[in-house]
Amino acid sequence: MRKVDVAVVGSGTAAQNVVPRCAQAGLRVAVVDRLPYGGTCAQRGCDPKKVLLAAAEAVSRARALEGQGLRGGPAVDWPALIARKRSFTEPVPGRIESWFRDAGAETLHGVARLRDAHTVEVDGEVLEAADVVIAAGSRPVELGIPGEDLVTTSAEFMELDGLPPRIVFVGGGYISFEFAWLARMAGAEVTLLHRSRHVLTRFDAQLADQLVERYRSLGIDVLTEAPVHAVEHRDDALLVTHESGAVVADLVVHGAGRAADLATLGVEEAGIDTGPRGVRVDEHLRSVSDAHVWAAGDAADKGLPLTPVASREGKVVAAGILGEDAAYDGRAVPTICFSDPPLAAVGMSTAEAERHGDRVRVERADTSDWFSQRRVGQTHGGAAVVTDSENGRLLGAHLLGVGADEVVNVLALAIRHDLTASDLMATTLGYPTAASELSYLLG
Repeated sequence: MRKVDVAVVGSGTAAQNVVPRCAQAGLRVAVVDRLPYGGTCAQRGCDPKKVLLAAAEAVSRARALEGQGLRGGPAVDWPALIARKRSFTEPVPGRIESWFRDAGAETLHGVARLRDAHTVEVDGEVLEAADVVIAAGSRPVELGIPGEDLVTTSAEFMELDGLPPRIVFVGGGYISFEFAWLARMAGAEVTLLHRSRHVLTRFDAQLADQLVERYRSLGIDVLTEAPVHAVEHRDDALLVTHESGAVVADLVVHGAGRAADLATLGVEEAGIDTGPRGVRVDEHLRSVSDAHVWAAGDAADKGLPLTPVASREGKVVAAGILGEDAAYDGRAVPTICFSDPPLAAVGMSTAEAERHGDRVRVERADTSDWFSQRRVGQTHGGAAVVTDSENGRLLGAHLLGVGADEVVNVLALAIRHDLTASDLMATTLGYPTAASELSYLLG
């Protein structure tokens, strides 16, 4: 048994904000990961996804302007696109592990398991730690259907050397909507199956419905209230049976959500309390079961499962371990679906606003004919802004349209600092930009 000050399980975004700071402060830090160092976002999630979506953006923009100044649009070269994506992801493990070591941390490879709240076993090696940080990330949720083993994960989808002609995406969340668009722009026949009436439930329902209309106009078959019952081999293809019928596909992709990756860690056996979303923690990201066990990122039950949240939570954990008084503040965190067009939200939802009655106000706008949309041929767009009826303070913003993924950050800043619409409009914004159109929305 070896003693360390801090044992960190996981090497993704949350860990990257804990390990260097604690190690550089002079603590003995050991990091362990069973996967290549770097975590989901940099290798199997948001970063490579955005690289791939650049091709979808180019094709989509060109098609929208076909006959309006453009002809002979681009086509996706899938093998070359995957090769480009790998140029971003392949250097990550070595770079992250070297960074940790240069900071003074010890890096281990293997499956970590907690013997108790302060003892971590890694493939037979035992570490006794004053503080344990659980930053193990997330994994796809189990679908619980026959033939689940035939379903491809989103990580596997991003490693395909060739794109099959017929693809089914299971689930109506971020992953399905982003990759369904990519696959369609790359030439595949695409079906998206979602179990309930509303897709993309973290977003405004009306805007999400507009996005569904947009996808159908692109030739993506979006079926709601169509839970998948089974996947099976049928000749040389796969048969996906759902509530209202069946679809034949060459590939079925899991896009039905993710959950904290705690199965192999033995947290419950170690006496660490967990819930549906992960390790139960207080506002300082300490386990409610033991003040020297911490959790951050997708492994914790605080905050949205987003990379910037994991980054912030990692900073809070590092500060706490070093004796500083820090707490997680989850106000005004934007969330974005990188769809066509992008869908974004921050702050109070419109559903929550309705529950507040007259105390808050929701203003909606059809932005489909605004300049930022029309100039690139985008046909779908909308917005909803939630304000305090008494003082005009911005409480929430919901955007569908060109530039929504950037404009939402301006609104997040305003909400975070309790600004009113008038406060925000007192700033002169560059024109003509998507952000400058906030004057129409907030005017």
